[in-house]
Amino acid sequence: MQRYFIEESCIQGLDIYIDMYNHKHMKKVMRYHNGDQVVCILPNHHTYVYQIVDIDKGLLRQEQEIIENHELDVDITLIYGLPKNDKFEFVLQKATELGVKRIVPFLSKRSIIKTDQKTFQKKQERYLRILKEASEQSYRQMIPELTPLMKIQDIKNYLSDINLVAYEEMSKQGEHTALYQAIHQDYQTITIIVGPEGGFEQSEIDIMKSMGIQECSLGKRILRSETAPLYMLSVIGYSRELM
Repeated sequence: MQRYFIEESCIQGLDIYIDMYNHKHMKKVMRYHNGDQVVCILPNHHTYVYQIVDIDKGLLRQEQEIIENHELDVDITLIYGLPKNDKFEFVLQKATELGVKRIVPFLSKRSIIKTDQKTFQKKQERYLRILKEASEQSYRQMIPELTPLMKIQDIKNYLSDINLVAYEEMSKQGEHTALYQAIHQDYQTITIIVGPEGGFEQSEIDIMKSMGIQECSLGKRILRSETAPLYMLSVIGYSRELM
């Protein structure tokens, strides 16, 4: 069954009057009829089966709760040096599928894209839609948070039990254990930091090290900006769920 995240304002007891976007998707894309069932995730992260009572009005009625948990058992914050738009949207989608809790975009000295907070804000609705649809597709109970565009000095506000920055110079120096050792500690929150296409300048690494952030390599190869965060998320997910 198709899944939909429901806003608090749409809920009226056991009934839901779905918002305009979901209504259009149900009626025009999925071509649902009265009596069809959908899965709805409520703001409290609980999941229910709802029956469509009136497709024209967008009226759904709750039938039964589904007991499920598809979330990672740790909270992952991805701090990401803003890349080109298409790469950023790709990472938003795939990081959501891999279980990220929060995404913090920031402008690095080597960021190719030229933007500011106002310009970034104009694209916020599109970005949030990507997060929502990726969460529905991957059967998550929550939509990741996307913060406003930050500067490197703001990173200190998003630190966790463990804090790692992927730095290609560590790979060139032959360091291949920091990531492994870090994720095998006891932790409930972890922050991973990845730079834009041009990587980090040493001065930025120095700022992060002064915050207590540890440098790490991602193996023997140098990964693209859009590959590195997905590699790190995959490694963390594997260590928490499949080992």
